Amino acid sequence: MQPGDVPRVVVAGEPVEPVPVAVPVDPALADLGRHLFFDTRLSGDGTLSCASCHDLATGGDDGRPRAVGPGGVLRPYNAPSLFNLAFHDRYGWAAEYRSLPQQVGHAVEEEMGATWPQVTARLAADPAVTQRAPQGLDRPLAEAALAAYVASLVTPDSRFDRWLGGDATALTEEERRGYALFKSYGCASCHQGKAMGGTMVQKVGLFHPFFPRRGDSPEADLGRFAVTGQEQDRHVFKVPSLRNVAETAPYLHDGSVATLEGAVRLMAYYQVGRSPEDLDVAAISAFLRTLTGTPPGTIRPPVRKVGS
Repeated sequence: MQPGDVPRVVVAGEPVEPVPVAVPVDPALADLGRHLFFDTRLSGDGTLSCASCHDLATGGDDGRPRAVGPGGVLRPYNAPSLFNLAFHDRYGWAAEYRSLPQQVGHAVEEEMGATWPQVTARLAADPAVTQRAPQGLDRPLAEAALAAYVASLVTPDSRFDRWLGGDATALTEEERRGYALFKSYGCASCHQGKAMGGTMVQKVGLFHPFFPRRGDSPEADLGRFAVTGQEQDRHVFKVPSLRNVAETAPYLHDGSVATLEGAVRLMAYYQVGRSPEDLDVAAISAFLRTLTGTPPGTIRPPVRKVGS
């Protein structure tokens, strides 16, 4: 199979599409991005790399409720998985970025506490960098390289994708029932396509007020309102991907839901106005666990710290 190829789809007309085996990226650019991804010199104090919050061996996130920045300071949001971002068209929990390079630039400055002049100066004399970027490394090149590498991190060949391809044995009866419920409840109206999310925004609390139940809400609960200042964007967030969702607990923008079953029950009530029975929650959760695909390679280049 060539980059961009997908498994043959036998079960047609579904809202979910299989994840391609690979996506087309410039291999030299992605190689530079891979080198940068694991380098702690991208953080202000030299202690964090992109991989610190996005562990490629464990779902592409960090398993914490909220990301930890330089000096151990908690960030406002849960660190989402980086897998399958090539199939998103907006980035950040508040959907404030419309391209991967833009998101990367923000992450270095805001999440990792560095400045781009600081980063490029640190890397300017590194032979491993100059070999990959003989023309010199500046911010646009670094952003493009990191974005190319992140775009390459796809997770094909989930059991659900094999079922879409005609393998009737890939799912159990309960998992097939869970998928039917997922569609009949209306979950697929937002979680669709290759990534099953990442292409639209939605208010959290469509059928019942979600945030008042939590008391005082921090600024992170404002969602897109914090970006646009428009009242209709209050509590509106990017719809997250459900690919590999069984491996990315805890859930929601602030990591406040610990289990997959808890997230299913909560989203059913607040987003589609349903109060599912335990058997339905179990079936939907079983279906969601079939969305775990083959992880991308995790061989890591040497990590270099400030001054090395």
